[in-house]
Amino acid sequence: MIENLIAYFSRFQILSEDEKNVIRNVTEICVIKKGVTLLKEGQIPKDNYFLIKGGIRQYYLKNGEEKTSHFFTEEEWVLPFTGVENNGKSKYYLECIEDSHLVIANDEQGNDFLEEFPRFQKISQQILQKEIVRQQNELAKYINQSPEERYMDLQENRPDLLSRVPQYQIASYIGIKPESLSRIRKRITADLRLKK
Repeated sequence: MIENLIAYFSRFQILSEDEKNVIRNVTEICVIKKGVTLLKEGQIPKDNYFLIKGGIRQYYLKNGEEKTSHFFTEEEWVLPFTGVENNGKSKYYLECIEDSHLVIANDEQGNDFLEEFPRFQKISQQILQKEIVRQQNELAKYINQSPEERYMDLQENRPDLLSRVPQYQIASYIGIKPESLSRIRKRITADLRLKK
């Protein structure tokens, strides 16, 4: 599984054999069971995660109801950003929705690593830029799409989620109740039948 991480980094920069060996030697992969909460609202995040295999859900609690804001799956970073206005405390939860293989690193470890191996700084900056752009694009899409369009977008761009994630969490993610999601799915299925 370390080779998956090496392949991921190699998309940003060509790595020498020495650099690949550094990754092999310093990286530890942790297996976290489904249902484990990695971060709770009010906690100060200490760790960043890279998903080799599995899934993580980010959600908020509003009036006791879970509001899913993101799903992370293979080859995605979970970088818990917090603002100064909240004293660095998380406003959301992170929960493993499947048994997950994660690379876990805190900022101190990351800084030590980048200091010792400065060539990885460029890769780190590229990854961070990519993550910021991804988050901005997802927010823009969410604002401009109806729940039905959000569901169709999932079907087109992340179809694996629809079979991996419970339907009530999908409904929460696109901003509707489970019964409304059932109606959307029936309507889409009926439309597909008509087109055939």
